[in-house]
Amino acid sequence: MIRLFFLFILFIFNSCTWNELPEVICVPDEQIYLDLVRPIIESNCISCHSSADDSPAVLVTYNEVIDAINNHSLREEVVSRRMPIDEYTPLSSSEINIIKNWIDCE
Repeated sequence: MIRLFFLFILFIFNSCTWNELPEVICVPDEQIYLDLVRPIIESNCISCHSSADDSPAVLVTYNEVIDAINNHSLREEVVSRRMPIDEYTPLSSSEINIIKNWIDCE
């Protein structure tokens, strides 16, 4: 019985390693976007990010914002304060935290 238990434990530990475990990827909640994030984006970002002609990231719809998170480093642009650019009023710490926490699914 002890040998069987030992073999079972050995099998479990050898069956996968920590780097083979799937990475948990969250999807930012659409309702939180509508309630908290969209007003920030509308008042601070849409003037430059409303069409692909003006900028690489379009931020008009939820799906476009998700695309900007995945393909244009939206989180890093906001957290590092590179966006909005210097010509515009910077986001407050509260606004940055709302966007960061929403992207991180917190």
